Amino acid sequence: MKFKIVFVMAALIVVSCGKLGDKASSALDAVSDLGSGGANNVIAYNNALVDYMNDAGDKITRASDDYEEMSNMVTQKKKPNLFLAHAFIGSVPDINKERDGIYLLEPGNNLPSEVKEELTNSVKATSEAFENTHDAYKKFKAYYDSEDFKDDDWAKGAEYLEVIKTNIMAFYEKRSEAYSILKPIANEAEIELLKDHPLSESIIASKTDLAVAEAIRDIVYAEEINMEMLKLKYDQLEANYAKHKDLTPELLEEHNKSIFYKNYYQEVEEFLGDVRKSKRDGKITDNEAETIGRAYQSLITYYNRFV
Repeated sequence: MKFKIVFVMAALIVVSCGKLGDKASSALDAVSDLGSGGANNVIAYNNALVDYMNDAGDKITRASDDYEEMSNMVTQKKKPNLFLAHAFIGSVPDINKERDGIYLLEPGNNLPSEVKEELTNSVKATSEAFENTHDAYKKFKAYYDSEDFKDDDWAKGAEYLEVIKTNIMAFYEKRSEAYSILKPIANEAEIELLKDHPLSESIIASKTDLAVAEAIRDIVYAEEINMEMLKLKYDQLEANYAKHKDLTPELLEEHNKSIFYKNYYQEVEEFLGDVRKSKRDGKITDNEAETIGRAYQSLITYYNRFV
């Protein structure tokens, strides 16, 4: 089964496994004992979760964009000429919906038992934050449309905004928490399935380098940027690029993957250029962080085309 890489948007929050450390380590060990069937089950759950989180994340991002406009009208106590409120237009993802045979809140045999409860709780908390945001957003829209702000001088609007803000932050936090638990396990499952793959060396190399690029992205999005760690990760990726970009050319050609592998490492080279240019003066601006974030998202696209 093909492994989906999560497409993380802005408002990144980096969290650690915390008390799950020992359990997560046990889960990693357990993956190798599951065999190919068990590894496929883990990846199936990962893919279903990525689909849900990406769908929900798109709506939350739009709600975040609208939040500023909504906040301005409440602060200024003035209705704008136009407020489209399109954040939740169209179909809204449902955490209880079956996705390719997977129920995200009922993982069954799709996850190692060591992390099943904790991960399910994080996924549930993410979905609750999404639903709370959606509900408060709808209420604000109805409040705005009926002009009920004329009765309470925008007081209820301010309450709705506080609920929206709190739950948008909770969504991002709990989504990151869920991924911090699942991603290492899903990665291990993919490596388990790759053991007998003819292109395992090239795929694992490209995956390794994507992980280093992700670490760089996390560093530049952090509230306090560790420039020393950024240099270490940059140097690691630069060394990996030189070592990996020309791996197994005959095998790649034989399996019609040569051009995809080449294109991926061209993107790695461009990513390195963006990081090198940004870190040259010893600091990272918000615009530079966004450039690196977009370059990382492009890397994901090219990685998925290759694998």
